[in-house]
Amino acid sequence: MPNRWFRRSRNSHPISSSDDRNSNVEEGFALPLAMGLGFVMVILGLSTMMVAQSDRISAFNRKEAGASLAVAEGGMARTLAQLTAPNNAVLLNRNYDTINPQTGKTYLGPDGMFNSGDEDANAVDEWTGYDPSTTPCHQPKEWGSPNFVKTGAMGKTGSYTVRAYRFNPQEQKGTLFVEASKDGKTTGVLITIAVRPDLDDFPGLLLHDPNPSDSTDVGTLALRGRQILGSKGNVYYYPPGSTDPTLTANSSPGDGDRAAYLNAIFSSAASDGATGDTVSGTMFACLLAPTIPDGIRGPNIGTITDSQTLSGVKGYTPTLYQIEQIDLAGSDVLTVDTTNGPVVLDFVEGSAPKESIRLKDSAKILNVRTDGQPPRVGDLRMYLRGGEDTVLLYDQTCIQNAFIWSKWDEVQLLTSGPGCPGGQNTNIEGVVWVEGILSSKNAPNNRDIHFINEVGEPFDTVVTPNVTAGIAVPEDVSSLIDLLKYVDYPVRYRFGSVLHWQRVRL
Repeated sequence: MPNRWFRRSRNSHPISSSDDRNSNVEEGFALPLAMGLGFVMVILGLSTMMVAQSDRISAFNRKEAGASLAVAEGGMARTLAQLTAPNNAVLLNRNYDTINPQTGKTYLGPDGMFNSGDEDANAVDEWTGYDPSTTPCHQPKEWGSPNFVKTGAMGKTGSYTVRAYRFNPQEQKGTLFVEASKDGKTTGVLITIAVRPDLDDFPGLLLHDPNPSDSTDVGTLALRGRQILGSKGNVYYYPPGSTDPTLTANSSPGDGDRAAYLNAIFSSAASDGATGDTVSGTMFACLLAPTIPDGIRGPNIGTITDSQTLSGVKGYTPTLYQIEQIDLAGSDVLTVDTTNGPVVLDFVEGSAPKESIRLKDSAKILNVRTDGQPPRVGDLRMYLRGGEDTVLLYDQTCIQNAFIWSKWDEVQLLTSGPGCPGGQNTNIEGVVWVEGILSSKNAPNNRDIHFINEVGEPFDTVVTPNVTAGIAVPEDVSSLIDLLKYVDYPVRYRFGSVLHWQRVRL
């Protein structure tokens, strides 16, 4: 018995109650821990899958967005390529701005910027239907009609559309917006480019016919030996108003047909007392017809009969004044200070029949600046819109640094010598677009001019021998390029550097 008991006691280890409790505790933690770790692994797996899926979606979206951007850039490149052609480059000084369906207003507005507040509810379209190729001064260029295409396909599923173009003539830049779509993704590209006109053939003197259907209303240029100075002293005249209506091309100094063109504008040695070639620029025998629109009228300051100063006002572009008449004599000077901005003198129609501007003795109209910068010809504009708005210059008078536009009437140079400060042989220094320029004769036997059938007017009988003082056109006429689209002048516009590039998300 003892041995059996001993063997049993020696090989047997009964479990105590304390060990049983520890084992139960370990088994209670193991199951939740395993389940928790499994859940974490499941979450990590799902998160990894979601991140991977999100990355794939983002990569897809980036790829699609990049594809639509590439289409927009391709469409922009095609658009610019079209605008390099002369027949389409005539659109670069005109505006095109369609309606944005998201806002109900134009895309850009006059300032060429998105959502700046100047957008309008009415679309602007100066491109569609514009074709100057049939006008007389464009025909010799042989540029053809504009054939600009505003939309196009890119690849199998891409397309682009030109939505807007805005031209800023003051800053000489254009802003172009092209929208593109590919596989349902839409984006756009906005660029601003430098736009420069080729102004070699700029109309420094323009003689137009306000009513071509009436044979009695024919613009006439009668220099009678008066000089036209400056490389921009190009003359555009209407052949039916000349002495030789068969001339329909152009002639530069030194050309073999130069004498015929000078004779056509009453500036021949044999018939008009002229000496040599009186015109520094090219003469174009073709009709340009300015159609400058009415602007907002300013305050009426009545008739100016003595020296005074009119000034541009900051914040106004331009400052506008209504004028009934300028009638100066002696040493009176009308000074127009354009330091703070351009000025327009808009003459009231019918307020001074036949003589809207009359200068005698040494009277002057001067455009000046006080900031050390030279005055610009486009910063003083004189608009004579009435039916009888003659500009009469006598003695040694002067209009300097000005743009003169007379819709229905003429300038009469009845001066006896130059009058402008600076020493040039001139009575007008600026750009002149009028129905006629008529000068006094050098001799009684010079050819008469019956302008609009009004025989016996002073310009037919006044004789001032040996006077050659005339008009000088300034070299810098860039301040007038905003008017070129109103005259169909066949200018070649060219674009240069990209000033701004922006991607637009739509």
